[in-house]
Amino acid sequence: MSTVGDRIKKRRAELGWTQDQLAQKAGISKSFLSDLENGKRSVSADNLLDIARVLSLSLDYLMKGGETGAKPAEVQIPASLAAFAEDEGLTFKQALALLRMREQIVAHRSTSKKEGVDKVDWQRFYEAVKEFLE
Repeated sequence: MSTVGDRIKKRRAELGWTQDQLAQKAGISKSFLSDLENGKRSVSADNLLDIARVLSLSLDYLMKGGETGAKPAEVQIPASLAAFAEDEGLTFKQALALLRMREQIVAHRSTSKKEGVDKVDWQRFYEAVKEFLE
């Protein structure tokens, strides 16, 4: 049976993030995250909520695992967007908003290229919409 730490580690790996990256995005220390992933520490509700938000997972899934009736929200951040966001110092929330904006625009434009977005494309798109990001 998997633990909260196992589920966090699995999702972090799916996103291709290091412990440093997740810790920074969630506002926790790397040593705390390491201990949590290795089952050496428990986590407060506040910290778990921050981790769940950053990983785009439900609290229910993180705490209980398995299928809980509703699937946890999954967001696949493209590697090119993750690299761009890191270079620009964007928060996870801003990167997610950028992804959502682009998805909405692409959904309404059949001629837009839907795959193969590279870092330069993200830069151009960001420049066009950055005033709308928090």
